[in-house]
Amino acid sequence: MIATAEHQMDSISTFDITKYPLFDVMKDIKIGRIQLPDFQRDWVWDDTHVRRLLASISLAYPIGAVMMLQQGTQHQQFKPRMLDGVINAAIQTPNLLVLDGQQRLTTSFMVLLSGQPVVIKDPKSQKLAKKWYYLDIQKCLEPEHDRKTAIIALPESKIMRTRNGDFIDCSTLENEYEALLFPLSKVFFFSEWRSKFSKYWQYDSQKLELIDTLELEVIKKFEHYQIPVIQLRDSLPKEAVCQVFEDTNTAGCDLNFFDLMSSSYCAGNFSLRDDWKHRENRFQTFKVLRKVRSTDFM
Repeated sequence: MIATAEHQMDSISTFDITKYPLFDVMKDIKIGRIQLPDFQRDWVWDDTHVRRLLASISLAYPIGAVMMLQQGTQHQQFKPRMLDGVINAAIQTPNLLVLDGQQRLTTSFMVLLSGQPVVIKDPKSQKLAKKWYYLDIQKCLEPEHDRKTAIIALPESKIMRTRNGDFIDCSTLENEYEALLFPLSKVFFFSEWRSKFSKYWQYDSQKLELIDTLELEVIKKFEHYQIPVIQLRDSLPKEAVCQVFEDTNTAGCDLNFFDLMSSSYCAGNFSLRDDWKHRENRFQTFKVLRKVRSTDFM
């Protein structure tokens, strides 16, 4: 009877719910404490999705909970890999693996802490492009404007001509200050950017008031933002984790049959994703097979 009761308690207590500061999650991604299980799909968001997410965080709106799996110290249930955008991280065993929320966390990390331009995919052409994200300081402080319209994506060069013929050049810090555009890559380093901005404008009272308002109404939202996390305990069997992954991701429009099969095969210690990459490389040597996708192959 005691053993049965203990088993019931274990089966009930399979997860915890908590909240983590956004900055702490970003730092843990950067150093590899938070990683992905290898069966997770690749990051595929476009500019519209990126700007929607950034707008929500900047307004302190909820972006939904994420789900993570604890990694036991004694054994690894799944092969881990870094999130897209993480470079030069020391190889280490992660504490948590992201099961649901990869796109949101990857986007946030790429924009806010990676120090690199964000690689996005054009939904029509499927071509990849590198973008830097900025806040139009004046526009984002005007309540009549939709916050998404105050978020600007510049190419890797940080120079762009807009549709109405305006020319934007943020290739130097001085140009950023002059254009009153704030780089979102500096959200968590705002005091340093603010100091240089104020010095450039020779401590002009109007500019100082503008930047004070930006910090109070927008930057603080990022600094104090917290992400709800459903944390699965590492005692959960591998097969159960795969089932949870399938159940929580089936509704996602970017998840396909290949992704779901990948998670199922992982329960048997077989990496379908690695196997496909090997086959895909071989297919490239045959003209007739070069356009075969993973879903076609399945």
